[in-house]
Parts: sequence; C-alpha cells; structure tokens
Amino acid sequence: MDRIGRRKFLGGLGLTLGTVGIATPAIIRGAAAQAAMSPIKGVYSAPGLSFAGINIAERMGLWGKHNLAAEVKRVQGGPLAMVSLTNNEAQFAGVASTDPIIGWGKGIKTLTISAFTGALDMQFAARNDWLAKVGLTPKSKLEDKLTALKGIRIGAATIGGGPAQYTRYLATTAGLDPERDLKILAVGFGPTRMAALRTNQVDVTVGSAPEADQVEIEGFGKLYIDCAHEVELFKEFPYTVCVVSPKFAEEQSALVRRVAQTFGEANDMIHTKFGETIDLLKKQFPRIPPLAIERAMERARDGYPKGGRMTTKMWENNIKVALALKMIPAAAPAKEGELWTNKFLS
Repeated sequence: MDRIGRRKFLGGLGLTLGTVGIATPAIIRGAAAQAAMSPIKGVYSAPGLSFAGINIAERMGLWGKHNLAAEVKRVQGGPLAMVSLTNNEAQFAGVASTDPIIGWGKGIKTLTISAFTGALDMQFAARNDWLAKVGLTPKSKLEDKLTALKGIRIGAATIGGGPAQYTRYLATTAGLDPERDLKILAVGFGPTRMAALRTNQVDVTVGSAPEADQVEIEGFGKLYIDCAHEVELFKEFPYTVCVVSPKFAEEQSALVRRVAQTFGEANDMIHTKFGETIDLLKKQFPRIPPLAIERAMERARDGYPKGGRMTTKMWENNIKVALALKMIPAAAPAKEGELWTNKFLS
C-alpha cells in the first residue's frame, strides 16, 4: 500500500497517525506532564479571608504550577479538620493554630509547614444599638471595650474553636473571669453569625475578616475590635496555618515541600499582585459585598506573611496564650524544628 493509499485507509477508519501508536511531540509532552502531577488531599476548617491562600492557589492555578492535583474541601471546624488529618483522610489541613497546640498537649503531634496568616486577624463586630447603650465606639480604649464584654451575649462559630478561646484570653487581660463573666454562644459561621447579630440574638460576634466590614456596610453594626492591630500580642501570631503529620513530612518530603511552597506563593501574590488577588477573592465570595473584601484585605495585607514563613516569636506568643487558658498542661516547643518549620519553604 503506497503512502496515499495508507492515508485513505486510516481515514476510512477515522484514525490519524497519532492515534495508532505514532506519538507526536505534543502527545509525549502532555503524557509526561500528566504523569508528573501528584494527587494531594486537604481540608480546611472555616470560610473567610483567613484562608485566602487556599482560594488563591485554586483560582490562580498554583497547584498545577507545582505539579499537584489537589482536592481541597472545607469541613465544619478545626476538630473535624484535625480528625481528617489523623485518620489519613487528608494529607494536609488548614486550621487555627490553637488546633495543633491543643493536639500537641494531648499527644497528637503535627508539623506546621506554612502560615496563611501571621497576625491574629480576628474581628469583633458589635450591634449599633448595643454600642449606643454602653456608650462605646470602635475608637474607645481597648480595655474599656474588653470590660464591656462582661455578661453580654457573644456569638462565635463554636464555643471551643480558636475565636472563642482567644476571646477568653482577651477577657483575662481586662481582669474578667472567662468562665464566670463571659457568655459565648455557638451561632455558626459567616451568614448565620451575622444574622444572629442583626436579629438581636447576640450583642457582639467574633470571627474572621471580612465579616465585620460586611456588618458595617449593611448598616447594623461596627468593627468593634481589630485584634491584629489593637492587641500587641496578636500582631505577631500564627492565626491560621497548614499542618501535616510528622510521618508524612518525613516520608513524602518532596510532596510536602510543593504544598508549602504553593501556599507561600499564594501569600506572596497578595503582596505583589494585590489587585488581581482582590478580584479573584470577590469571585470566590460572590455573596459578600466587594467593598467589604477590599477593606478587609487592605487592612490585613501585612498580616499575610511573605512566603508563608513563620517566626519563633509567633509561636512563643501562641504558646503563651495556650498556657494562660490551660489548653496545654505544659509549654510546647517554640523553637523551629519540632512543632513548626520553615524548611519546606526554602
């Protein structure tokens, strides 16, 4: 069969040269790229901008850039995220830093490989009528604002999560007894928490950005306390972090490095491509007013550590709070290498 006859024969079968075993360079490259992609599963514990790095990694194609085929889902709170990790249902977990600290105190060891946020970007929002009643404004002294929390209804996602725990710590700095003087109610995440504030089920809510900004824009409350800028201890603090099991880090170090560097690059984009990241976060959270996202990200921009890197000071501050609240029976190691590390980020 001559060349022309062969082409007609293959054409009659609906085939091309590339589909009968004669691989073209493009097919070879595509197959190699497919083979290089490593599957990875992750979970994270809450919606909001404190886990912006996860949204940026997905929407800006950073997983693929680092040759990872990631499947990431949100679960209801840090404890469930930690369970997913310890049960090997996920290889990494995005959680509040209280979760690995509490786990450490119980003998459940994890390794933090990057920080989504390096300041405690936790916000309190207060209803306008309550502010008027107590005679306070967002510009009042921090001590006065904390003292006013005594006996009022404080809405949090859960009564045992990071925001509730940090609220208890702040109460102690104002001379309050967190067990006797605080009334923390579990009212759910985001929209349900704001609904509780709007409908007078609670007086104040505590959560992550951009919730307080949305409350302000909708006109029924104000940003009451901005922890990352008003509380000295919280200015250098690993609020939300990515954790893995030490065994996984040891056995799959190359894979762990790619996960850590994906999130580190996502944080860097907040600094180098701020407008672009704002646009994609608006698409990620279409039900949140765009102006709320802009305000929150502009205010919290410096709280996203470049490269996802952490410091010993961050963890010293974290452990100080954990000890004060008796989350752990004894101090966890603050120096790099045991509880946390930057080695996968270099």
